[in-house]
Amino acid sequence: MPTIYIATLGQRPEAITVAFDRLHEQYRYEALAVLHTEPHVSAIAQAYSDLRAVCASDYPDIPTRFHEITHVDGEPLIDISDQHSAEAYYRGVLQVLYEYKRDGWLLHLMLAGGRKAMSIYAMLAASALFEPPHDRVWTVLSPEAMLAQPGQFHTPPGLRQQVQLVDLPLRPARIAPGTTVEALLERPLSRSRAFLAKLTPAERDLAELLRRNPYASNDQLGQLSNKSGRTVENQLRTIYDKMIGFLDKGESITDKRQALLDILRGE
Repeated sequence: MPTIYIATLGQRPEAITVAFDRLHEQYRYEALAVLHTEPHVSAIAQAYSDLRAVCASDYPDIPTRFHEITHVDGEPLIDISDQHSAEAYYRGVLQVLYEYKRDGWLLHLMLAGGRKAMSIYAMLAASALFEPPHDRVWTVLSPEAMLAQPGQFHTPPGLRQQVQLVDLPLRPARIAPGTTVEALLERPLSRSRAFLAKLTPAERDLAELLRRNPYASNDQLGQLSNKSGRTVENQLRTIYDKMIGFLDKGESITDKRQALLDILRGE
């Protein structure tokens, strides 16, 4: 079976190629895949551009695939900043890993190139799908001399022995008998997640702010979000309109703010 090297991308892309070089000495990789969030306006934009260039020039014979992780509705995912984005990242990684497993690949996942939160969710996805010892999860420990010099995509000869690969212990998740990965991917979102997915980023931020400050007035919410009370009022009116359509209750809701809070709390 072919083996693919998969890595999560953060702001230090050098770890991806440094680890690949060492692992490729031991394993025959048929392809290289990179999991990343929005690649053009987020904090990883430069890392994404640099890594694409290095892969194209230094690994011309190894197919390289870049997989953008997005929200369920296709909206760009900038970073993991709340429960909504965390769930989207997990589902996106799970989907990519599942598709490779379905197509008959052995997977080696590298967790050194992304944010800690992203590595955690990628590890959770691997735990749901991987079959050790054929599938592996790795991280790489680089010496301070390399970390202090950004742009070193390959280990200098004198530091090679100081680059340590760690084969992380992998304990597959205990999924209930009869549960398929397809079912995990297709599991309906909670009511709160499903509703939040229908909001714009600005509306979602306001809804989350209201959830954390349920007794705040519009003016107080405005102060917390650097907006005017009138702007908050207008945004909430739009959110309420979407909520009415979501609940399919017409105008029968008497206390819209409380109804919104009930949804956000998962009630």
